[in-house]
Amino acid sequence: MTEIEIRRQVACPYTRAKELLRDRLQPLAQAGTSIAQRLSLTLRDRDLGKEVEMQFAVAHDPMHFDEPWEISWQPEVGGLYPSFRGSLSIRASDTYESARLELHGSYEPPLGAVGKAFDSVLGKRIAEATGERFLDEIASAIESQHRAEEAEKAAGR
Repeated sequence: MTEIEIRRQVACPYTRAKELLRDRLQPLAQAGTSIAQRLSLTLRDRDLGKEVEMQFAVAHDPMHFDEPWEISWQPEVGGLYPSFRGSLSIRASDTYESARLELHGSYEPPLGAVGKAFDSVLGKRIAEATGERFLDEIASAIESQHRAEEAEKAAGR
């Protein structure tokens, strides 16, 4: 198994970022169905993105600080792309104005020994870049919603 840990700052206060992530994921988790999602990655002007079936479920934080979400995805068509299982969460940051989005998880490189060799040379970097892009998309959605709410508040003053 290959482990990845990716973090991204989100320009939104922790409490509100947590609520916005919950608003986005809770309906998907409650439905218990998978959604089609394109995980995008461009490398040297080549699109290496892949359509995956993504699932979310509520996870448990024993300390009751955060609201982690279980996340998993499987490629719609297997091949060279692995399945992934992990967690997605928003954590408090050093400042009130921001939060930290985190993705932790693991995958098994396909194709046995050949896949493991590829993973050690390049595959893990591709997986991390894909995860970073995924977090960028989520963070951008949270930040856009937060900015819109703040603009609406400012206009109402």
